[in-house]
Amino acid sequence: MIADLCMHLADLVQNSIRAGARWVEVAVERDGDMLRLGVADDGGGLTADGRRRACDPFYTSKPGQRTGLGLPLLCQTAEQVGGTFSLEQRDEGGTWVTAELPWAHPDRPPLGNPTDTLLPLIVTSDGVEFTVRLRHDHALWELDTREIRAELGEVPLTHGEVLSFLEEQFRDGLELTGFKEEA
Repeated sequence: MIADLCMHLADLVQNSIRAGARWVEVAVERDGDMLRLGVADDGGGLTADGRRRACDPFYTSKPGQRTGLGLPLLCQTAEQVGGTFSLEQRDEGGTWVTAELPWAHPDRPPLGNPTDTLLPLIVTSDGVEFTVRLRHDHALWELDTREIRAELGEVPLTHGEVLSFLEEQFRDGLELTGFKEEA
């Protein structure tokens, strides 16, 4: 198992970027006792065979490699706590990966730190736009880099003041939705 669930999210985002995504959506949602992690993208997607074999650690779509552990580890994590895993092709192109896990299960890995995990990926992924959604029951927080870039003009997301703003926004979203950063 991976140390925390945010590491699974980071792996899924990196898969999206490797697949040529220009847009990635990351969702962390809690409905009652069910935690849902999801990543959607508009990348190259997977073949039907790739989707069927996604949880096989001896399958990878990465050229020159013989194993791929990211998706199999997420499948295993979900399965071990009585949750579910799905990987679907989006009608618009790309994929939608979802894992649902019981929040209160004693073996559920901690959420981790969404700010420290996702923010570096967002600001260093040139040419990729992100939508991040945190939802806990009826509390909803969203961040869309397209909206932020429209306001910033030529100022990059890596600018110090912008980074501080984004970090503050993430922390506000975590507080609003009741998610706390966990070790």
